[in-house]
Amino acid sequence: MVYILGVASAFFYGLASVLQHKEASAAPQAQSLRFGLLAYLLKRPMWAAGIAADAAAFVLQGSALSRGPLVLVQPLLTAGLLFALALSAVLERRRIASREWLACLALIAGLTLLLWAESPAEGQLVVPFHRWIVGGVFVAVTSLGIVAWARKTHSVRMKPVLLGIAAAITFAMTNALLKSAVDVLSTRGILELLDGWYLYALIGLGMVGLLLVQSAFQAGPLRLSLPALTAVEPVASSAVGVILFSEHIRSDPAALALETVAAALIIFGIWVLGRSPTLTGGQGPSQAPPGQAQSLPSRNAAETGA
Repeated sequence: MVYILGVASAFFYGLASVLQHKEASAAPQAQSLRFGLLAYLLKRPMWAAGIAADAAAFVLQGSALSRGPLVLVQPLLTAGLLFALALSAVLERRRIASREWLACLALIAGLTLLLWAESPAEGQLVVPFHRWIVGGVFVAVTSLGIVAWARKTHSVRMKPVLLGIAAAITFAMTNALLKSAVDVLSTRGILELLDGWYLYALIGLGMVGLLLVQSAFQAGPLRLSLPALTAVEPVASSAVGVILFSEHIRSDPAALALETVAAALIIFGIWVLGRSPTLTGGQGPSQAPPGQAQSLPSRNAAETGA
């Protein structure tokens, strides 16, 4: 059930990323990193449909986390790229290229090898409060530092990458809070959940993560933000799982060697798929007339079909 729920969650996250990027890339640049961006996007039907897909994915992810550790569930969510590719191919009426098929196979093989080599195991369910404080401070300082870097950079290519990384780190802590909230709900009931702090921290941090990821989508083409978001989130979530919940993965030399090979396959798959014209809806920079630069909003619109 953990695998089924995790893959189902990945499907809806893939659908959400495709729908949301189409709308966020066309949003006014002045709204970047402001909650007014979310208010603007709420008026867009396609973005609202993406949020509905996100909600479905969130519920499925919570169900998976109630049955398995973060170090197992989060790598499964990288399969969302495969679903995003297939959905984009249908929506854009494009044919999936041989290079993209190769990336799909590499991603699937890497995920399979990684989960087999790690043999992830559940840790403790109750996390001491001081660990939450340490983890929260670390995530906050890291994310704020990356956001500050993104605000100061003059590179239109770096900004969506940095905001995607900041969103991924924020979502790593959100995933940990979701796991604890689901555990409280399933063992002690809804009243205990409402009386505690997990739910409210989850909602607040989730809103921050949503703003960061939409700002990343707005800042540039999906081929820049999506690989960063997809690659960093499972790594950060697995680290949070080990640190907060004492979850276990194999770390003997043979396992580490296999995990390295698996990571290389996954990174290759994420990189190729995240830059795929089929997924991003683009035709590549070479399509622009020679010597003619495109503005960022025009380039976003061209690459997303907006």
